[in-house]
Amino acid sequence: MLFNSKNGSFGNRIVVLFLLFLILVPIANSLVTYTATVVITPIELVMTISDPDSAGMLKDITAESGADGSAAGSEDILNLLTDDDLGASKEIFNYAENNKDYAHWYRLNSESSDYYKVEIRVYFSSLEVTPYQFRVFVYQSDANNINTGYYIDGSSSATGWTTIDVSSIIHQLDGQGLMKVRLISRIGGGNEGKNAYISEMEWKITS
Repeated sequence: MLFNSKNGSFGNRIVVLFLLFLILVPIANSLVTYTATVVITPIELVMTISDPDSAGMLKDITAESGADGSAAGSEDILNLLTDDDLGASKEIFNYAENNKDYAHWYRLNSESSDYYKVEIRVYFSSLEVTPYQFRVFVYQSDANNINTGYYIDGSSSATGWTTIDVSSIIHQLDGQGLMKVRLISRIGGGNEGKNAYISEMEWKITS
């Protein structure tokens, strides 16, 4: 009987230890802290604005230095550049002899520092020579004079949309609440005396 009693006591101990194990393991697991790393991918917002706030054509102006007000004439071309009519157009032009050009300017009343990438898109409906060389200047804060030290050179070899990234110059207007550029026929670019006709214009901005 004594032997059996000891065996029963030992068995009881095993049962008790097993029950304690069943109770303590979930408690221990509940005390474990798990760390999860959540990776948030930045959302890139790209907007194409086919209706800029204003746009104009400057006639008989020294396009690489003259202020808007020094042009012999000017014309509001906003409606023409936003009407989806690819046939109606206005030119940019470089006079080879007297350096009095036709140029375009485009403006958007938006803060340049809000965007890390700014592009303009123009639709060339006709090119009298290819590739057609052009230059884009950024304006000063007075929105009348260009900043002659900041420009982008480019060219177009065919009619259709041409995208020009002006991000590297547009931030000269940070804090001004506006973005304005001038598009001209590049002087010395091999297209003196030749026209390029533009029928549509858009701003493409990325934040």
